Amino acid sequence: MRNPMRPDADSPSPSPSATLEALTERLEALQEQGGEHFDPVRFSFLASLTQRLATLPAPPAGTLSKLDNQLSEYQSAFSQAKATLDAAGEAGDDPAQFRPRLRRASQPAGPSPFAPLHRAYSLMTTDDSPEENNTLAGLLKQQEKQVLADNGASAPPLPPKQRELNALRQLRSQRQAQQARQRIDDAITQTPSDAGPLNSHRMVTRAIETLRELSPAYLEHFVNYLDTLMSLEKIAPKR
Repeated sequence: MRNPMRPDADSPSPSPSATLEALTERLEALQEQGGEHFDPVRFSFLASLTQRLATLPAPPAGTLSKLDNQLSEYQSAFSQAKATLDAAGEAGDDPAQFRPRLRRASQPAGPSPFAPLHRAYSLMTTDDSPEENNTLAGLLKQQEKQVLADNGASAPPLPPKQRELNALRQLRSQRQAQQARQRIDDAITQTPSDAGPLNSHRMVTRAIETLRELSPAYLEHFVNYLDTLMSLEKIAPKR
C-alpha cells in the first residue's frame, strides 16, 4: 500500500502545510484509539513537534519527513501490540486493564540490561527490616516497588543474601554519610571568591547550601546518586 505522505514521482508533491495537516490528522486519529498511553513520552514528543511545526509559516521538509517516519514507526508498534492483545483475548472492554497490558506488550521480552546491576546492588543491601523501612533509602525502595507494580512490572528475582551485622551496617552507613558530608563541604569551600552571582559554580554551590538546609538526608542521597552515575559512566564502553 502506497504511503500518502510519499507520492509517486509523476504526481505533484504536497505542500508543507498539506503535509503537516495530514500528519496532524494521523496523530489525532492515533490519540482517539488510545495510542498516547502506549508510550506517553514518545507520543508527547511527537505531539510537541507537530505543534511547533504548526507555528511556522513554512515547516522544513526535512523535519516533516522525520515526523512522518517516527509517526509511522509509532503506529506500527502500537498496531502490532494491540493486535497481539486482541488475538490473545486480553484486551477486554475496561481501559484500566487494557492500558497496563498494552504497556507490558511494548516492553522487550528479554531481560532488562539493568538486571545484573540490580542483582549486584541487592547483594550490598540488607533485608527489609523495620529499621530500614523508616530510612530514606527504605522509603525510596518501597516507592520503586510501587512504581513497578503500577506499570504491571516487577523487579527480577533476587538470590538469597546473607544478613549483615547491625554493627557493621551502622559503621558502613556512618562512614558513607561522613564521606558525603565531607565532599559537600569541600565543594562549598572551593567556590571562587571572585565569582559573580551568575557564575555556574556559585549557583550550584548556592543550590547545595539551600538543599542542605532543607533536607540534609536527601542531599546525601543525591550525592550517592551522582556517584553511581559517575561510576556507570566510567565502566560504560566508549562509543
